[in-house]
Amino acid sequence: MNGIKACFFDIDGTLLRTDHTISQSVIEAVQRLEKEGVAPVIATGRSYEALLPIKESLGIHSPVICYNGAMIVDGKDGSVLKHHILPDREAKIIINMARDLDYHLLAYRRGELIFERSRVEADEYYNRILLEGRIVNFDDLDELDLTKCLIIGDHENLVPLKDEILKLYGDKLNAFFSDPRFLEIVPAGIDKAEGVREIMDILGEPMEKTMAMGDGYNDLSMLEAVHWGVVMDNALPSLKEKFPPERIAPHCDKDGVAAYLTDFFKWNS
Repeated sequence: MNGIKACFFDIDGTLLRTDHTISQSVIEAVQRLEKEGVAPVIATGRSYEALLPIKESLGIHSPVICYNGAMIVDGKDGSVLKHHILPDREAKIIINMARDLDYHLLAYRRGELIFERSRVEADEYYNRILLEGRIVNFDDLDELDLTKCLIIGDHENLVPLKDEILKLYGDKLNAFFSDPRFLEIVPAGIDKAEGVREIMDILGEPMEKTMAMGDGYNDLSMLEAVHWGVVMDNALPSLKEKFPPERIAPHCDKDGVAAYLTDFFKWNS
């Protein structure tokens, strides 16, 4: 098995096809990893509640990385192993920045999706995660206790906002794109790469025995941190160009995860 002990997978555009379904061949490939002693680990920006149906479809039991690394959850019993919270002061600043710019902001608090009002432009996100949210007034919460915030808008407008957040609050916050229209804010030092390191500590295995597959810029830190990072063919060209041809998997709509794993581990040999 090429010495790999853990393989990390993004969900959207990697495990899932563009219509947000998962193929039987991908399910069987991921399950084969577990049977052969390789921990298949979901690494996603989603909450545990939103990824649970996919995890159950896969039938795997490894720990999972949620919220782009802000939470690690035991894959067997759902208990929280690690949890990093946004500092309240900076979270309030981000909320007010989004209000001033009239951008839609949603947040995850204690596993619940919350936001201040429904917005048409946010439908893409809600249709993707299939998780019901609740309208609140953030000012009414005594403690925000937020795991992450996500701001939805046009990419060209969000880029300067991301740069401003990192410039002013980079010692407290990390900001990155999980999709060109989705700007995610988590605690400083948190990303999928850190989640991978925490998982490998839990598994008691070195980083030299890791592999990962993803398609977004929020996956880049993970793909660069592991021993063998693989980008999907459906990723943006600017992301794909960072990887040699042998580290590019077929399109997610062509069961790219299953095809790449079969070739990499020589399952047909």
